[in-house]
Amino acid sequence: MADEYRRPRRFAGIGRKVSLFFVTAVLGVAAVILLVSYKQGAFVRHTPIYFHAADVFGINKGMAVKLFGLPVGHVAGMDISDKGVKVELSIVSDYIARIPRGSHARLVREGYIGAATIQIIPGVDQDHRAGPVAANEVIEFVRSRDVAELFDDLKKQVTPSFNEVSRAIADMNRPDSDFRKSMSAARALLEKLPETGQNAGKLLRDADSAVLSVGRDAGVALGSVARVGAQAEEQLPVLAGKLATTLDALSEAAVQIRDATRKNGDALHEVLTQVPALLREGGDLVRDGQEIAGAARNVWPIRDAVESPAMRTLPLDSFEWSGAGRPVAAPAQR
Repeated sequence: MADEYRRPRRFAGIGRKVSLFFVTAVLGVAAVILLVSYKQGAFVRHTPIYFHAADVFGINKGMAVKLFGLPVGHVAGMDISDKGVKVELSIVSDYIARIPRGSHARLVREGYIGAATIQIIPGVDQDHRAGPVAANEVIEFVRSRDVAELFDDLKKQVTPSFNEVSRAIADMNRPDSDFRKSMSAARALLEKLPETGQNAGKLLRDADSAVLSVGRDAGVALGSVARVGAQAEEQLPVLAGKLATTLDALSEAAVQIRDATRKNGDALHEVLTQVPALLREGGDLVRDGQEIAGAARNVWPIRDAVESPAMRTLPLDSFEWSGAGRPVAAPAQR
């Protein structure tokens, strides 16, 4: 009779251990699934809202929806409609009160190569009269310019500048352009720079020689001036003494001239005071002489010898006209 099979003692309770391992694994996987679901908002109430877009390039299902930069939901689904593509946004119900009516959605990208998200821009409703959006309500979608559009705009702005640069380069390449003429003039000027430098060096050397010669001449002149100054300093006291003597002599001569002038003035005054009397006496003498001469003419011998003057008159017609038209004086009738 064969011996009975006996299990090894090292495998005792292996079934319970395997069962416990599988149960633990299943519980771990369930916990992970529940945690991920919780993180994805599976246990949070959501409110669906919609927007219509002409296309959904860059929009994917499950994309995050943000409000003021904070995640408040995700893209739940997309469906084609008569207005393009109808996109469903699943928003956490706790944040739906922060989205007023008149808000709009916009596709934005974090940087140029970052992840794309749906950004909800709240409408301007300061008094909150319109109220928050309701479930299944449609909001407006504003599509942002993508990188290609930005590059197109940049190209449109930069193209005129490149055209201007190309035109400027073409103008520079023309032989008769102002740039070529300026470069030719600059080249000619640069070619003349060595000669100009040599002339400047020569001019500086001549100026240095002239300054040295002027310095020597100035030294000689200053020496002469010093000698003249010394001589003048020596002769100045003598000249000052002579000048003082001359001034004293001139002062004495002026005093003498003043005294003589005073004396001559007194004499002239006396003469002038006697002139009227002399004139009166001369007049008397003249009248006496006239009386004597008149009396002498009346004396007999002298009266016959002296012819008495007779009164004569001129004829009325004293002038006659000559044939030439000039007046001719008529001869006087005695």
